[in-house]
Amino acid sequence: MDSLKEKRIQLPNKPGVYIYKDKNKKVIYIGKALSLKKRVASYFYKGVKDKKTLQLISQIDDLDHIVVMSEFEALLLEAKLIKQYQPKFNVDLKDNKRYIYIALTREKYPRLFIVRRPEIERKLLDWYGPFPSSRDTREVLKIIRNIFPFRSCGILPHSPCLFSHIHLCPAPCVNDLKEYKNTISKIRKLLSGQTSKIIRELKQEMKIFSEMDNFEKAQEIKMQIIALENITRGWKNIPKDRIDIEKIHSRLKKFIIRYSTIDPITITKIEGYDVSNLGKKIIVGSMVAFTKGIPDKNNYRKFKINFDFNHKNSRKNLDIQSDTESMYQILKRRLNHPEWIYPQIILLDGGKGQISSAFKALKEKNLHDQIPILGLTKRNETIIIPQIEKGEIKKWKSVNLSKNSRVLKLLQRIRDESHRFAQNYYKTLHRKSILGI
Repeated sequence: MDSLKEKRIQLPNKPGVYIYKDKNKKVIYIGKALSLKKRVASYFYKGVKDKKTLQLISQIDDLDHIVVMSEFEALLLEAKLIKQYQPKFNVDLKDNKRYIYIALTREKYPRLFIVRRPEIERKLLDWYGPFPSSRDTREVLKIIRNIFPFRSCGILPHSPCLFSHIHLCPAPCVNDLKEYKNTISKIRKLLSGQTSKIIRELKQEMKIFSEMDNFEKAQEIKMQIIALENITRGWKNIPKDRIDIEKIHSRLKKFIIRYSTIDPITITKIEGYDVSNLGKKIIVGSMVAFTKGIPDKNNYRKFKINFDFNHKNSRKNLDIQSDTESMYQILKRRLNHPEWIYPQIILLDGGKGQISSAFKALKEKNLHDQIPILGLTKRNETIIIPQIEKGEIKKWKSVNLSKNSRVLKLLQRIRDESHRFAQNYYKTLHRKSILGI
């Protein structure tokens, strides 16, 4: 409990997500806060009387947190983590009510609305969440609607409604809206956490309208850009070293959004993996973790790879695909420990074979569309990114960043650290096998 108290004291007075774990390190509750320090402290006041909250408090043994830049990002990240971990108290504290989702219909003019059971709704294009409360869900929709007006009515009326008059609905009931499809595309990206990508697209659109002397439309887009930047702004009063890593993480996030189909929403933790084998009898793997750009050695892990030498297929895998099969084993074993908080990015020392094996392990846990995988080759320092469609790797993208790129330097540092850690473990086991110590 002393370590828990220490962590509570050290929490920052910033927006983010807090993660409670029990004595077995299993995630039992996830919440968001405008001030992590104040929100977590509120659980431990003596005046707490709610029975379900007291039951939760009695089982809290450890906590983690992720700082974000705004309340909006905290809302989206909280929903994503609840989907990943399915913490029991997030369900129990809801009085057995179902979580809430934001649904998007498959219509000529799609509408957004709140739904509790999207899987039984007809004609849905997509849905987002889960969000823990209707208040949070309404807040997300309110923020979006003020930037990108959308239709919310179940049946199109014959005349414009109040939302249309106050400019929160583009009135598809009376207008043939060619731009509405573009608006829906932006809303979908926003709900997926791709704010940076939307801003980049809007700046291009603003430039085009300005060159066409359509200054009214350019000004409208400019106001959308300002609104989007406001909901993700938050580097005021943050130390310079923290600002630097936030900038690098921001660039890395943009890189992943550009070349991958997964958006990490925010980047706090990156895990790096490597396999070391100089023979057939000793094969090891490593996992290193970098939190906010700094090596988090408490979360380093070693893996000894075991093969059944009497089994024909295992011998074949060992001879032909030792690195790829080993990588699969490592990721599979790591993902069996959700109490080790999942990273936002996985980096592998290797290329397509290692990535395919890691992807297989992620898919078995239904995390293949939530955690992006990157490979970094040593020969040309090429970053390999899988292009995922419908749950499968369809093609590959190879990117070479400038040798002075700070994103590349961060990835190299993580890759090299995972390689060093794996090599040290291999040498330790090899020495024991020879000297018998």
